[in-house]
Amino acid sequence: MRYLILILFIPFFTLAESNPELKKELMQMEIQDQSIRNKIGKVGWQNPPKELINQLKIIDEANTTKLKAIIKEHSWLTKELVGIEGVSAAFLIIQHSSDIEFKAKMLPYLETSYLNNEGITGQQLALLTDRVLIAQGNKQLYGTQADLIEGQIVFSPIEDKANVDKRRAKMKMPPLDFYKKLMEEMYGIKDHPEIDLN
Repeated sequence: MRYLILILFIPFFTLAESNPELKKELMQMEIQDQSIRNKIGKVGWQNPPKELINQLKIIDEANTTKLKAIIKEHSWLTKELVGIEGVSAAFLIIQHSSDIEFKAKMLPYLETSYLNNEGITGQQLALLTDRVLIAQGNKQLYGTQADLIEGQIVFSPIEDKANVDKRRAKMKMPPLDFYKKLMEEMYGIKDHPEIDLN
């Protein structure tokens, strides 16, 4: 199953990092991550060629191994160390890692980073939280995970759905209904004239 993700907020990037070489390494890992996903996106995620999926797995595994070594040496990455771009690259690698235990282990660091304004957004924290919960067989908290089923956006089960918008608001995310409309607009499922994607 491939989850549909829409990142709504773009962080402001700073140039104040104390380890530019480490930042450069993280950015190169991000480029690899995105390059293979763009290739798959061009041919379609519904039925991608096996060789591209194998490349994706190899890249994700290599990036996970590198990031684990980096975190072991430096602890969690801060914007002072690698800039917000570097922190965002690390998040992307964690998000795409197949190692659920590693993702779960990183959640407290991401939460601290978010609370201390260290480069992780509420939406990124919510996204990884939901991915870990679903991978562990639980319901998601923030409604960030959905499938495209027979032309419809279908959210994975949500814990205490009546209060999901309150939890989303705490993470500075729009209400779930608006998020669904955004995805419908983005994937050409339904036109919502009140939403401008440009």
